[in-house]
Amino acid sequence: MNQASTQINTARHIARIAENQIKARTGMRMRVVLYTAEERKTPMQMLHIIAGALNIRPEVYSMKTRKRDVAELRFLTSLLLRKFYPRVTLKQIALLYGGQDHTSIMNGIDRATNLLETYDLNFTKKYNTALNAVLSWLKD
Repeated sequence: MNQASTQINTARHIARIAENQIKARTGMRMRVVLYTAEERKTPMQMLHIIAGALNIRPEVYSMKTRKRDVAELRFLTSLLLRKFYPRVTLKQIALLYGGQDHTSIMNGIDRATNLLETYDLNFTKKYNTALNAVLSWLKD
């Protein structure tokens, strides 16, 4: 077992002990949620970072439109969300966009991947701009 796994298991053990002590002393059942310092940054915040990097208002995520700029914004944001927040489900991403269907998110990720693989210059430039903004944001 590597050091990271050992640390995670130790943290989980401590959390279980804390939950049991809280229940024993107060009678309340509590759930201790563990997350790393990096996870304090939320997917919703990431949406705002990406929109800002591309000079687009964050409100457009939930607009009912198929305009290319808005669709591509959703495509690349979905791709980056899956990359940096792998535990966020397709359904949760859809809710961030105002309640789209999870299959729309799957399609968007496929389209984004295809645009990158075919070296679509415009999309690749947007993707790199968004990726650099996200990496910078995560580093802070």
